[in-house]
Order: sequence, then C-alpha cells, then structure tokens
Amino acid sequence: MTELFWGVVGGWARMLTVGLPVDVRGDLLITPVLIAWIAGFTGTTLATRTRSALAPIGPPLAAFAIALLFVGDRPGTHVIATTVFLAGALSLVLLRANQSALRYGVPVVVIVAALGIGVGLITPLSRGDDRFDPRDLHKAPLWIADTLTPLAEIKSQLREQPPRQLFTVRTDPAVDRIRTATLNDYDGTLWTSADQFVVAGRQLSDVDGPAVTADIEIDTLKGPFLPVVGEPTRLDLTVDDITKIGYSEASGVLATTETNPKGLRYTIVGNVNPRDDQRLHAAIPSATVPLPNGPPPQLRALAQQLTLGAQTPYAKLLAIETYLRRLPYNIDAPPGHSYGALTRVLTATDPADAASHAEQHAAAFAVLARALGFHTRVAVGYRLPANGSVTTSDAHAWAEVAFDGVGWVPFEPTDVKSKPSEPRTQSDSPVSGPPPPNPPLAAPPAEGPTPDPSGEPGSGWGDVLRTTAVVAISFVSFLILLTGLILAEKARRRWRRRKAPDHAARVLGAWDEATDRLVERGATFAVSTTFAEAAERVVGLAPLAPLATAAVFAPDHVTNDDARHAWQLEKQLRRELSPRPSPRSLRAWLSPRPLLVSWRHARTTRRNLRELGVS
Repeated sequence: MTELFWGVVGGWARMLTVGLPVDVRGDLLITPVLIAWIAGFTGTTLATRTRSALAPIGPPLAAFAIALLFVGDRPGTHVIATTVFLAGALSLVLLRANQSALRYGVPVVVIVAALGIGVGLITPLSRGDDRFDPRDLHKAPLWIADTLTPLAEIKSQLREQPPRQLFTVRTDPAVDRIRTATLNDYDGTLWTSADQFVVAGRQLSDVDGPAVTADIEIDTLKGPFLPVVGEPTRLDLTVDDITKIGYSEASGVLATTETNPKGLRYTIVGNVNPRDDQRLHAAIPSATVPLPNGPPPQLRALAQQLTLGAQTPYAKLLAIETYLRRLPYNIDAPPGHSYGALTRVLTATDPADAASHAEQHAAAFAVLARALGFHTRVAVGYRLPANGSVTTSDAHAWAEVAFDGVGWVPFEPTDVKSKPSEPRTQSDSPVSGPPPPNPPLAAPPAEGPTPDPSGEPGSGWGDVLRTTAVVAISFVSFLILLTGLILAEKARRRWRRRKAPDHAARVLGAWDEATDRLVERGATFAVSTTFAEAAERVVGLAPLAPLATAAVFAPDHVTNDDARHAWQLEKQLRRELSPRPSPRSLRAWLSPRPLLVSWRHARTTRRNLRELGVS
C-alpha cells in the first residue's frame, strides 16, 4: 500500500527523473498502468454512451501523447506500437461511422496507416532534433553541488604518500585509462561542468561502437563520482538499490548519493572508439565553443605557430599534442590552469618555469585547440595499472575533441610513459607521437555532492509533493472553472428562453428547458422527434406537447397565459425529476449534456439544410 500511495502521488515525477529506458519497478509502473486504465475506461464509456465516430479514440490518443512526453527527446522510433495504434484508431472510426463500408474501408485504413508511418520516418520528426523534453522543466532528485574542480585535485592525489588504493577494475578487452569526470566549461580560471543527473537505470544509452566491459569494486574512492569506461551503455549492480546511482546523459557520468561508497561493486559496459589516424584525418570537427573573456594573445599566437603547415584539422591537433608532450614534467610545479598559469608554462624560457604536470597539459591542450576553433573538453580519471589496482598515484587528466560522426576523440598531451611520481627535466622528456591507441571515451562533470536521496517518502520528496500539489490545485481549479462556465451557460439559456420576445417563443423555451432536464438524466431525442412522439416516450411532457405544437403551427393564437402555463408545467416536471436533493440530481445539475446535444442538433440541422440547398 505504501508503494501504491507513493506511486500514485509521485510516480509521474519519478518517471521524469530516471534515465531512459526506465527499469521495471513498482513505483514506476503505477503511472502508465493508471493512464492506460483511465484511457481504456473513458474510451469504452464514450464508445457505449455516444454516437460520435471520433470521441472514443480521444482518450487513447491522449494516453499515447502522454507516453511521448515521458519518452521526451530520446532518439529512436517505435514503429510497431505506432502502427498498431494508428490502425486500431482508424478501424474504430470506420466501424462506428459506417459498418457497411468495412469491405471498402479496410484497405483505406491500411494505406493511410502506412502513409502516416512512412511520412513520419522520413521527416525530421523521427530524428528527434529539438524535441521538447519535460525533464528539462523538472528538477532532478540527484544534485551535484559546485565545488573545487576535480582537475585541481590531481596534484594532491599524485603527492599522497603512501599511495592510497581507490578501487580495483578488470576490463575486457584491456584499456589504459578510466574516467571519473569530463569538464566542458572554462571561464578563464577553472575547467568545470554543471551536468544534470537522473536516477540511473540498467540501460544507459544506445551508442554504437566497440564494447568494453569493466568490473569495478570501490575501496576508498570518495563520492559522488564513479569510474566509467568509454561511453557507458549498460550498468549492472550487485546491490539491489540502483536508485542511489545517478547518471548524466550529457557526459556519461555516474554519481552516487553515498559520500563513502566503499564496497560498492558494479559492472559497466561502455563503447570505446579506437584512435584511427586515417579516419580522423578525414573527419570534420564539431562546431566550436568560444573561449571566454578574451584569451591572452600569446596563447592564440602559439596555437597558430604550432599548427603552421598542418594540412588537416587532425594534423593541427597532433602538432599541439606533440609540443605539449615535450614540456618538462614535474608534479612539484605550481598548481592551477587559469589563463595566467597556462601562459606562464607555455611561454617560459626557463625550464623551471615551464615545468608542469597533467593538470596544465590537459588544460593547455583544450585551450589551444579551442583557440583554433575546436570543440574540446578536459577528462579527469586514472591510468589503469596492469594489476587493475588503482591508487592515488594513477590520477591523470587528458583532453578530448569532438568530431562529427565520430564522437569524442581522446588526446594525450602528457608523456604517460614516465611514472607521474618521478619528476623529470626536458632533456629526459621523449618526443612522442600520437597517444596510446585505445583510450576510453566520455566521462562526468564537475564535482561536489550534496545529494538529495530519492525513492523514500520524506527524503527528497519535497519537490515532488509540491509539484503534485500544484498540479492537483491546477486540475481542481480547471474543474471549478469548467463547472462554473457550464452553470453560467445553462442559466443564460434559461433566462433567454423565459424572456423571449413573443409568447410562442416562451412556450418553445419551456419545452426546450423540460427536454434539457430529461437529457441531463440520460434521455435522448433525435432532431427529427416530434412533440407527440416525445410525449409518448415521457409522460411528463404530455401536457406541454399541445402547447409546443400550437407555438410552432399557430403562433399567433398563443397567449401570455399559455406561456405562463408552459413554464409552470416545466417547473412541475423539474420537481418530479428531483423531489429531493441527491447525488443524481447534483450530477444532472452539473451535466453539460444539454449544451452538447443542442450543439449537435444545430450542426445536424445546418447540414440537412445545406443538403436541401437552403441557405
């Protein structure tokens, strides 16, 4: 019952804060089950209570639209589900509109459904570009606060003695590094990121590429960020509560609500694109991300100088990478990766001033490449030793560049062949070519957790309850407004009928009011029904029928007394229908059916007149 209650109250909100595709869990199943049941019940009621051909497909169509909203901007198509829905809806319309035309209408349904699906697949709609996603409007339950960038923590980890074991990892096939963060934003001082996290599911993404499987067990690694390999596609936990893991769809980062996740074990599958020089020479870089606050002219001049003679964008990146790998390496160098720090390192004439380590090398590559118009980011993670036991001495950073149709390509601006704990001078630094062949892709954002646990009542549900309250109040307000409009329109019609300019019109107004009261209780009258036929069906209309007939065929003979008597008969009929207040009389009082029937009869009359050629 607790699961049912929280599923009804906040299941819809939870569905907007989990990664797609959503795992099958009780609290997440309640919302689609409720929507499907309401759509089925309402559609069946409309099919059995109305004659409209289109009305019964309204509720299923609404449910289908709600499903599209929950899917959001996730790429991909669901051809089978759409085909079945479209064919079923069109068949229902055909069946209700003209049963005798089924033999001719079924081929039309097939053709229309096929055309609808075909056009949908070839239009930009199927690509999912710029689709609206309600997740953009809903605050995720897992929030990572802004704090010191993880790039600035590399030096402290490298200097930690003795090295502290952080986690163990076994990969198949082998890779040389594993990521914990990706930093996309640079303000001239720090590389940071501000990703939004959703509750992770087992299926993280559907990126294609060579798959790498990593079995990871956390030891002393502090939260919130967890190691990932490549572009994560699947997460398998050895613990039951997967709701404590957050996932950033933008950067492929995993985060946990646990500040000390010691003992956490999981398997992550990621896709890793091999570094293919031939393919990258022909690849086109993605759209540039400009540098902020006007970078120093020395950095732009250096970037242009290093890439003179390079024939392709990839060749320019290789030139920057090779230059940075030649710089003196020393973990005792001053920290920082601001414009000032990078200018000091890159323009120094004294080898002591040019000494730096992975923090400056990765940041310098990203800045120099952005100065030339490339889309770059900084990745933070760890180099993987042969035994799979990762310690603080394996902390590392590198750069990644986005290529259209390829994805993020890693570049290694630091000489990784040397042990990072051993300072070396420029004379010891080898001039190395392209980096190792198979570094993993993708990684997370900037660090600093203030997680808001999700899934339990009373912890992290404040926003859900407030949002639910707002939705409920809005819905109730809409119902009150709609009810007020219905009552106001009924009162206006009654006043207009009683105040009609002539006696015959007031008699007919009394007749219309009497039939409206019967329609409110489920009675139906065709537009062609005569007064006598209606009186035969409803005894209460018998005294009114002669007066209404006279008002139509002999209006000049209808007196004021006739009009007053007609309204007295209408009042008597109302009393007989509702002798005392009851739920049924209240439902009839609020029913909009008389308004809908009048509109339908007016439409039918206009159509019949047009067919007869009467304007």
